[in-house]
Formats: sequence, structure tokens, C-alpha cells
Amino acid sequence: MTLQASIEQVLSSSSSYSEDPTATARFARSPEGFTRNIRGVVSIGATDDIQAMLKLANAPETLASNPFAIFPVSTGNNWGYGTGLPETDDRDAVILDLSALSNVTYFDEEDGICSLQPGVTQQRLYEFLQSKGSDYMVPVTGAGPSCSVLANALERGYGITPGTDHFATVTCIKGYLPTGEFYESSLAAMDQTSDKLVDKAFKWKHGPYLDGLFTQSGNMVVTEVTLVLEKPKDGFDSFYMRFYKPDSFADAYLTVKSIFQSLGAVVGSINLMDRRRVAAMVSENPQGPGTHQNMTDEQLDDIAKRHQVPHWTVVGTIYAPKSVSRAARKEIAALAAGRADEVLFSSGIKIKFGQWLVKHLPFSFLTPVKEQLEKLEMGMQIMKGIPNQIALPLAYWRNPRVRPDGQRALNPAEDGCGILWYAPLVPAKVPQMELFIAMVRRICATYNIEPMVTFTNFSAHCTDSTIPIVFDRENPAAVADAQTCLNKLFEEGIKNGFVPYRMNIEQQQQIDKAAPFWKAAKQINTSLDSNNILSPGRYDL
Repeated sequence: MTLQASIEQVLSSSSSYSEDPTATARFARSPEGFTRNIRGVVSIGATDDIQAMLKLANAPETLASNPFAIFPVSTGNNWGYGTGLPETDDRDAVILDLSALSNVTYFDEEDGICSLQPGVTQQRLYEFLQSKGSDYMVPVTGAGPSCSVLANALERGYGITPGTDHFATVTCIKGYLPTGEFYESSLAAMDQTSDKLVDKAFKWKHGPYLDGLFTQSGNMVVTEVTLVLEKPKDGFDSFYMRFYKPDSFADAYLTVKSIFQSLGAVVGSINLMDRRRVAAMVSENPQGPGTHQNMTDEQLDDIAKRHQVPHWTVVGTIYAPKSVSRAARKEIAALAAGRADEVLFSSGIKIKFGQWLVKHLPFSFLTPVKEQLEKLEMGMQIMKGIPNQIALPLAYWRNPRVRPDGQRALNPAEDGCGILWYAPLVPAKVPQMELFIAMVRRICATYNIEPMVTFTNFSAHCTDSTIPIVFDRENPAAVADAQTCLNKLFEEGIKNGFVPYRMNIEQQQQIDKAAPFWKAAKQINTSLDSNNILSPGRYDL
């Protein structure tokens, strides 16, 4: 019996299998410039079919005659890290498409506890909350409205709203182990009520904490997570700081650090961006999108002058009641005094007047200001947990074929964009961060990659940097340069203590299997998946 016939035999009418190139091409498109062979795609319409697929893959007759590996994806929109591609290419790869499992299965308006399936995107959750008249915030990311909330949490992603660490907000996980057995927590197994509310509310369960084993791994096909949502406070505000001096990084970062030390959880994560990164947000590529060449200093200076882009920009949020928010604004202004050249609050008169001005006086000379204020408004929506595409045009910076027009849903994979991410944790100390900046700018320039630097600060003691490596995917030389650039950043970075917290599907194969940590992880993986049929190669397991 052929593989296709075997799979079709075990699936219910709710699910389907296809080896048609049209079906496999959706997952084979890679903005990273990677290639993989995909045998077929199972579109899951019922969770029982996941169990059937796992049992089929483990069956002795399958292993003997038609061995295949299963690679589950939620939406496949993991731009820059592997998108919908399988990790390895040793056996027939069958994609398990979970995007049709798109239900919010539980919602507690009183406590903000929400259970959802893999296909629930940021936009789908937002629409669900709107339909309930609820003001809870979606845990948004810059990846855009079409991306899975569950998958981002399992990848231990983060955002700018409260509950910055998205897996930290997850209270329970359910799904199928590689054997086909259904997994739920010890609390859920003991609870004899139908709602099992204590399982949804309490993260740590009994005994060894196991749920973490199912993040950044292929140890389970997760079919549901429960997470705790946050509400915006009535004193919500956002703040923007500009540092115009070329040597102002230390002032900018020490201001960020002092805000966390003083205000703690009153503020969300704080972004610190250099002017190349901001320039790419407010302007088209002056070299032309198809050029494999960086902006010149003169071009960057011109953009900075026209759009008032400083050398460093700080963007943060205040999530607090009005009385606390007023005090927080005063504290932030005081902490920035003598360091920042300009401090703006979204509630401040300068931004409010600017918004009124461009609305009522739409003259052509106000166009740059109008565009900036429109981007500011979209940025504030993200901070309030409203998904949008404000960050996605970055992926199109060097795409000469498709321009993001804001009128349609953007899909960097389908649109032929090229993007990779270098996402290391960086010691939260000025000397190390300045060393990191110098390293990124030097290596990126060597490979004609625009060195755009962002630090996302979670606290006074932890910072992550996201460096977008943007290239023309149809230019073989540009693809090679981009991938080499990422490898060089990775290699030199770990020597200086800059260690990625997420790795793409190629980088995962470089893990040191001899290290005790990874040996232990492999032992756990082998005990759960003795035939190695579920996401083999995921973090090299």
C-alpha cells in the first residue's frame, strides 16, 4: 500500500491528505532561502486524526515499508526562522497542518483565562474578544495578525503588552504525545469536574514541571493551551524618547534601565532602536528594493533630516490606573532629563495637536508628519493588544517585485521576501551592548546587509536584540551573503556572550549534542518518541 493510501485510510472525513504540488508549495515557500522536500500535507479538521496519524507513523508495517516523519505547524507563518518548512530531510516529510483547528475553547471574562487551539491567530482572537464585548488584550507580536497565538507561546516568544513573556502566561498545555497518547496535566487528570478550572488557573501542577518540555521542541503535537490575558488600564500611555547625538547610546540605555529600576511592572517591555532601524520604518529603501547594497551615510542622513530620526529612539508603554500613570509620566520625564533630547507621551499635547493638525489641514507639506503620526497610531494599537501589520513591511525592504501597500494582508513567504533573524540575548551592560552594536555593524556591512539594531528590554537585567537580515530572495548572491552573515554573527556572538534564545531550523543543527544539557534533552525526547517520528531535528533532537 502506498503512503498516500495508508494515510487516507486512517483519516476521518474531517481531515484530508494531499501530495499535490499546490498543497506542498504553501509550506515550501521560505523567506529564509532554505529548501526542503515535502511529501505531502495532512489538513487536520478533527483532533482525533492527529492521534491516528501518530499511530500510523509508529506502526511496525509503516516503519518497515513507508517510514515518514510528521511535522506539525499551526499556521506556518514563522517568518525568518523556518516558516512552514520541516527541520530535516532524511525521511518523507508529512506536514500536519493544524490551522483549521481555530476555536477559542474556553473564555472566562472575569479572570481573563482563555483556552485556544493552534489555528487561532492574533486576528482571530481579537475578533473573538470583540464579539464578546471584552477589552482584554491579544498578546500581539510584530509578526502580524495571521500568526498563531499558541505557536508563539510555545516558541517562548515575547511582545510589548503586559505578559511580555508569552509562555509565562500559559497555565496549561494539552495535546498528543508522539505515541498517540493524549496528554493533560496531573491536576486535570485528578479533577472530576467538567470545567477543570484549577488546571486552567494554576501553572505549576504536581511533581516535576513537564509543560516546559513541550516548548521549543518536537515532544508533542499541542492541540490547546490556556493562557491568562491582561486588560489595559485606564491610564494607558506610551512614551517616545529621542537621542540625537551619535554617541548617545549609553544615555539612552541607562535611561531605559533606570525606568525599569524605578517603575518595574508599571511599564511593559521597552524598545531601543538605532536610526537605521527607524529609517526603514519611515522611508522606502533609497538604494531601491532590488539593490544588494546598504544605504550610504549621506542617504541615511537625508532620511533622518526629513523624518526627524535621531541616532537612538526609545519606545515604551505605561500600563497603570490614571493616578499611577500620572505619577509614572513625571518619573519617566525626570529620569530622562539631561539625557534625552526629547520626551513625548501619547497623551501629551504635542502629539494630540499634531494629530488634530494633520486631520484638519491635510496639506502636502504635512505628508511626512502625517505618515509618522499614522505609524504612531498603529504602534499604539499594538501596545493596546490590537494586531496589525506595522512591522511586516520591513521584510519587503529589498523585495523589488512586491511592495507592501497596506491594503491587503501581507505574507512575506508568498510575496517572495527574504528575511532571517539574529536574535541573541545580550548582557544588559553598556560596554557589552556597545560591543554588540559594533560587531553587528561591522559584520553586516561586510555582507551588504543593512545593520538595523533593536534592543527589546524586558527588565533592568535582561535584554534581547533582534537583527533583521533582509535580502532579495531571488538573488543567489544575496541569499548566500545573508546566510553567511547570520552564521558569522552567531559564531562571533557566542564568543562574546551574545547567545541566541531562538534559532532557525538550520542553526538548530549546530547544537553541541555532547553537552550534558542536550544529552539529557535527547534522552527525554527518545523516551517519548522512540521511533523519532515527530519533528525529528527540532533543536537537533
